[in-house]
This record gives sequence, C-alpha cells and structure tokens, in this order.
Amino acid sequence: MKKILYICIGLVLIIGCANGQNKKDLKELRDSLDNVFFMGYVRNDTIMLKRALELSNYLLSVDTSNIGKRQCYLYRSRIFFSLGRMDETMANGEHAVLTLQENNPSRLIFLSEKYLRENNKDSATYYIEKTIAVCDSSLNDEYNENMAINKIKAIYLRDGEKNAKIYLSKLLRIHPSPLLKSLDEDWNEWVRMNNEELKLMNIKILR
Repeated sequence: MKKILYICIGLVLIIGCANGQNKKDLKELRDSLDNVFFMGYVRNDTIMLKRALELSNYLLSVDTSNIGKRQCYLYRSRIFFSLGRMDETMANGEHAVLTLQENNPSRLIFLSEKYLRENNKDSATYYIEKTIAVCDSSLNDEYNENMAINKIKAIYLRDGEKNAKIYLSKLLRIHPSPLLKSLDEDWNEWVRMNNEELKLMNIKILR
C-alpha cells in the first residue's frame, strides 16, 4: 500500500513539474501512464485505474503529437473497459483509431465492431469486407503476420469461430510461423477472450 502511495505522490510531482515540458518529459509521463495502468489492471485496483485516467487527461492537454494522442486514447479506452464503462471505451477507442490511415486494419476492425454494436449490419459488413480485402492485398504481395491475424479476426466477426479456425489452419500449412502455431494451440482461449469482449460490448457477430 505504501508503494502505491509513493507512486501516486510521484505522479503528482511529475505533473506539477511538466510546465514547459520537452520530449523527455512527455516520454516519462507516457511511461508513468503505462506503469500506473498496468498496476491497476493486474491488481484490479479501481483507485489506480482512476489515477491513470487523471494522468491521461493531463497528457491529452499537453501532448499535441498524433502518435501521443493515439497512445493516450488507447490507454483511456483500456481504462474505461477495465472499469466496465463501455460507451466511453468505444468513444475513446474511436478517437484513437481515427488517427490511423483509412486502410489500416486496426481502424477497419474497430469500425466493424462499432457498427456491429450499433446493429448497423450494412456498415459492419462493409468494414469487415474492406478489412479482408486490405489484408488479402497485402498478403498477396508478401506474408505479414499482422495482416494474417487481422484477417482471422475479420472472418471471426463475419462467419464465426469455425470458419476463422479453418482459415488459420490453411495459413499454418503455408506459413507455419511461431505466432500462428501459438494461436492454434491457444485457440479456445482466443475464442473465449473474444467472445467475452463482444459480450461486454453487446456485440453480435454477423452469423
């Protein structure tokens, strides 16, 4: 408990000294946000999560870089998710992904889930299909694990876990990478985590 108190005091001192901040100051603040969020998350400590939220509010007021704001909004989305505040989770997630390029798969997956949550199936279908098309275009040029994983997620949202697993098995025969092997071995856990996330956000897959 004393350690947590010292950390909180340290954060107050950091914030108080941040006027006229430079890149080093901002990096320290981002690192502090990372540490406080992590501690709050692993300990399920609401006080620490709210402290991380306060720090993120301050960071948004002083960090004007696109990358910095994206990072901050992502943390805020995770914090609100941990606190069970789903509307604010989605709102901050949207702020974060809108800083990405239009064809970025992370942006497309987020918008797919956003429209599924809003029960807007036409828009959800559009963004899911666009995700798959972008991933296919990249994968046709060269194998990219990030694109492969995003395509698996898009198929899962569109067709369910069975078809996503079929695609993963097909990928493994062509690209038996450690990451894909690990995903295959932990498939049930991956599905459980995704199902839990969708349930919390009141999202139903297309099928």
